[in-house]
Amino acid sequence: MRKFVLLLCALAGLAACHDDEDDSPQDVKTARTVLVYMAGENNLTVTSKGDRYLCVDLAEIIEGSKSLAENQRLFVFVDSLSEKGKNSTPVIMEVKGGKTTIMHQFESDFYSCDPARFREIVQYVESTAPAESYGLVLWGHASGWAVSTDTIAGSRTTRAYGQDNGTDHGGSLKWMNITQMARALEGLPKFDFIFADCCNMICAEVGYELRNVTDYLIGSPAEIPGDGAPYDQLAPIFYKSGSQLYKGIIDTYYDYYVKAYKGDKELDGFSVPLSVIDTKYMAELAQATGDVLSKFEGGYPSYPESPDLKGRVYYWYMDSPIMYDMRSFIKHNTTVADFQTWDNVFKKAVPYYRMSMVWMTIYDNLYYSFSSFTDNVDDCGCASMFIPVNDWNYYSGTFRYIRTFNNFGWNRALDWSRFGWSASSTYVRAR
Repeated sequence: MRKFVLLLCALAGLAACHDDEDDSPQDVKTARTVLVYMAGENNLTVTSKGDRYLCVDLAEIIEGSKSLAENQRLFVFVDSLSEKGKNSTPVIMEVKGGKTTIMHQFESDFYSCDPARFREIVQYVESTAPAESYGLVLWGHASGWAVSTDTIAGSRTTRAYGQDNGTDHGGSLKWMNITQMARALEGLPKFDFIFADCCNMICAEVGYELRNVTDYLIGSPAEIPGDGAPYDQLAPIFYKSGSQLYKGIIDTYYDYYVKAYKGDKELDGFSVPLSVIDTKYMAELAQATGDVLSKFEGGYPSYPESPDLKGRVYYWYMDSPIMYDMRSFIKHNTTVADFQTWDNVFKKAVPYYRMSMVWMTIYDNLYYSFSSFTDNVDDCGCASMFIPVNDWNYYSGTFRYIRTFNNFGWNRALDWSRFGWSASSTYVRAR
């Protein structure tokens, strides 16, 4: 399924004009500045099927900018694969009234997932367009907290955003882990929102790490379609506040795919699971979750006994199911009273969501699996968490979940070691 946009796009000719100075009126106080960070040096520029997701979404952003007021400023950072026979470097542009102005063209290519470069770009935009509030859109690939190759030399953490193939400067595949993203944003103005238009970012681990740099984290716990968000519709919503902001983004995005999937054999009637994390409640949710784990009926399964996850909703599959819905997991393992106490906190931390029990996934043979949970919509909270499991795939392969989960602040707060689960746990084969 494709977005309903007719587009002729050459990356070398995106900008309508070139100017390293800010041409916006200086007597208009900016209410909010929003940066869309397009980490596109990967297959989102041009896929093997010829899809040009970056170009389509950029065209939508430009179209959506026609709806902005004078005191609303929108910037886009673009790192894309070079067009054949052309040498392009990353660029920062301002988008206003359907036109683009190149604010800064970098002299050479670099990893857009480098935390230092990420901070540099955010600082540039904030200093160029100081405002009463700020928003950030993370565009590209992501896998929540799970990543294989990090831009930080020697890093052993596994939290990720911004796949960069390194193609344009002869490098190799790299990602940015979420801890480094949080550190890169330390000391900068706190964002009103971070909207993650990428896969698997609404999980307890990411929400906890970013709790000090943004008020709201908006996105999906699951995979999202390559087409991404309908930016022409979302652009004016980026400048709303509170529930109007996050409900507007979620409802517009969700309803767009209900319409787009209409008639699809597998996805008709479904959409992208979407939710918001109110980060000021993440520490409280961590405390409540740690408390309720110790109150599981029959006791929390001690290592190496795995919890029963049969029928529970999970949002990603990599050798084994991973990223289980946290609300469903806790609801099915605690008393009604204990769950209600925990759920009161969860609803503060996740105040709004639109759940879909089927969504698009790169694992085409998993459409059936993703639609055959025994959970129902009312069981789920549309946010995931890591649950240690005694499964070979949790100990081996690229991600090695059991060996690295203690790197996550959320999991340290839960203290899984109380139940025998620790980074030193090793796979015990069932008899």
